[in-house]
Amino acid sequence: MHFKTWLHVARLSVKILALALFASAGQVAQAAGFDFSEDFSKFGRQPNNLLCLPGAACGAVASINSFIYLGSMFPTIYDNKLTPNKTNATDPIDATNFGITGWTVGNNPMRLGFYNLDRPHNADFTDSFLNTKKDWFNDYAPGTTVFNSWFAGSADNNRTPTIADLAPEMQRGEDVELFVRGDADYYHVISLTGIFCSDDAMTRCGLRYQDNDGDLTQNLMADLTVTPGGLRFTGALSGADRTVTITAAFSESPIPETETYALMLAGLGLLGWVSRRRKQKSG
Repeated sequence: MHFKTWLHVARLSVKILALALFASAGQVAQAAGFDFSEDFSKFGRQPNNLLCLPGAACGAVASINSFIYLGSMFPTIYDNKLTPNKTNATDPIDATNFGITGWTVGNNPMRLGFYNLDRPHNADFTDSFLNTKKDWFNDYAPGTTVFNSWFAGSADNNRTPTIADLAPEMQRGEDVELFVRGDADYYHVISLTGIFCSDDAMTRCGLRYQDNDGDLTQNLMADLTVTPGGLRFTGALSGADRTVTITAAFSESPIPETETYALMLAGLGLLGWVSRRRKQKSG
């Protein structure tokens, strides 16, 4: 089996395992819930130093702050590769390059910034955001990263993200950015830092996030509501309380190392055990 195919199957198995464990735990204690939150101290503190173009989402600064998190979370894989111009917890140069100026690394071609309208993009810029991130990783840390996305038209998951999608990403410590949309054509991008639910049925849930247009030292929190159009929440965004819908999610994680393969295989074994137990109980 091709490595990328195997990796996709393994990632899917881990997600299925997580959901199976949520369900099996719910049979024992309906109100147990979960809280998958990342170490907020590892996120960057780069303020928004960019002007957003009309119709685009402010994603460059959110990405850089999340790249700083990945470097701190997985130093043996990323270190400062993703933020070569970082100083302490800020990196205005790379935020500008990712967003506007573009960049070039070695003999690789010149890359266009996310906000450059010459970069191919769909109506809400979700595909260009994903492709800009892929170009960044492939230039600065090639062969290290697995990507996943949820948005209308995504080749990975052609829909908006659910709590069941985001919870395993947070549990594994992955970098996740969210596109949100509110009234009056309000578009924004935030870094997801946690997902929690007070019940295993995932009906009473919330999120934690960093807003690059606000106080970057605050790990903000809001309740989530499931709607036909996607997950909604009301929280502090761009200096005001706003009600928004999560229209897209993007995750990056390091390609698993040997010990992670072992955990995945153990997880598949546990999933089989759960299935056998259920059959025994129903038999």
